[in-house]
Amino acid sequence: MAELNFCPRCGLTLTTKEDGGRERIACPDDGCSFIDYGNFSIGAGAVVFDGERALLVQRGWEPNRGHWQIPGGYAEHDEDIAHSIEREVLEEAGITASVRDAVGFRHAIGGGIGGPSTNIYLVFRLDAEPGAPAFDNDEIIGAGYFSLDEMANMEHVQSLSRWAIELAMRTPAGGGLSKAMEGPGAGRPGWTLFALDPDGTP
Repeated sequence: MAELNFCPRCGLTLTTKEDGGRERIACPDDGCSFIDYGNFSIGAGAVVFDGERALLVQRGWEPNRGHWQIPGGYAEHDEDIAHSIEREVLEEAGITASVRDAVGFRHAIGGGIGGPSTNIYLVFRLDAEPGAPAFDNDEIIGAGYFSLDEMANMEHVQSLSRWAIELAMRTPAGGGLSKAMEGPGAGRPGWTLFALDPDGTP
């Protein structure tokens, strides 16, 4: 991502200032107070099971056209994270599903091999309504449920997706982070709390 030269709030030429123990790109106008804390994104991947088989989709666009992975994508800045992954599953595989819990995440630091932005990618387990996968034959050129043995004989199954599926299989029911109905801000618009259930399966 190109370095900022002008303040996105007031248009002044940016300088630097010390904040939080490091020099950061910042607006010189104290009334504006803009500070650039970097470029971040949040992604999510969906593990959806049909018995012992997991849902995979085949990429139709570069990079990695033809590779198989779990459905997923980026959360919009104004979108609930659970809704974002339910939306991606419907868009990519034609499956209506609802989030059960989160079972893991990957953190990637931006720059170099980490990609253009620092990213957190959350892995969710979802419960699907009955139905066969469907795809648009453009962004996605294949979709289906596959066992681990079938995946072992397929070409170009994404390693992170395989990790996510195996993790979801090993995590017992009640063992992930699920939506919390109680807690600070639980009813606040735009907030969603996820927590371990102390009464769930250990």
